[in-house]
Amino acid sequence: MKYLLLFSCWCIGMVSPICLNAQTKKSGYFQNKQFGSNIDRSLKFTIGGGITSYSGDLNDVGERINTIFSGGILYKFAPHLSLKTEFSFYQLSGTDVGGKNWQRNLSFQSRNFEGYAGLMYELFDVENPMRGQGLIVNPYVWAGLGFTTVNPYTTLNNTTYYLRRFKTEDVSYSGATAVIPFGMGVRFEISRRIGFSLEGAYRFTFSDYLDDVSTTYVGSANITDNIRAQLADRGPEVNQPFREAGAQRGNANRKDGYATLMLKFEYLIWPFNKYGKPECPTSIKFTRKPFIKR
Repeated sequence: MKYLLLFSCWCIGMVSPICLNAQTKKSGYFQNKQFGSNIDRSLKFTIGGGITSYSGDLNDVGERINTIFSGGILYKFAPHLSLKTEFSFYQLSGTDVGGKNWQRNLSFQSRNFEGYAGLMYELFDVENPMRGQGLIVNPYVWAGLGFTTVNPYTTLNNTTYYLRRFKTEDVSYSGATAVIPFGMGVRFEISRRIGFSLEGAYRFTFSDYLDDVSTTYVGSANITDNIRAQLADRGPEVNQPFREAGAQRGNANRKDGYATLMLKFEYLIWPFNKYGKPECPTSIKFTRKPFIKR
């Protein structure tokens, strides 16, 4: 799914310059320097939602789609360039059921929080200066650095168990990890203050335990806790024998990751001129009439 998302955004990005060129030629936007040229800095609030897809040891059965919700800030500090900060709540899931590793019979779900900061590059350095200028379409790419929580859980006998505390592979892993997010999208500005964006992205993580599966089996003989033994090896639930210690459980050579596809709403909080002073987009200038003495 990650390649499909990025390819879709790339296709939109290739088409949107054509749309933008037609729009700007029609409105004469680029020729009119009084609009937008003094708005070198701006601050926008974003909120959005979409879908996620996990990539790891438990995604052999096609794509399992989950949800993500986010809020963030876009700070434009130079032509084409913006700082992008975002916090998200998202869900992931994966299972062996129905896949080539059905004998392993593992599964997980997770509800995680994510935060990151990154740099965004827009293809065109334009702002919608006032209503009536028409829709502005602007493709962009971005990359950053952030973190995500790692909180996999599963269900056994109708009871939910959070897997990290059970050390199913006899490994103590962190409840958070660094991520490298990157993506591309298209922004649609429909007025001076309001816009939308469609964005596809992928997150590389530094953990192989988003799904609680990475290395080898501990072996039931080495586990004294009955619940822990059942969570570590769920093969017996599908009439498979317990694995011996050291048997392959996951692929430690590939870290886990996840893809997102989101639709976001953008609201301009305040623009700033090139001198760093606030500039009201709806300000009205009043001129004083000269006093004529009679």
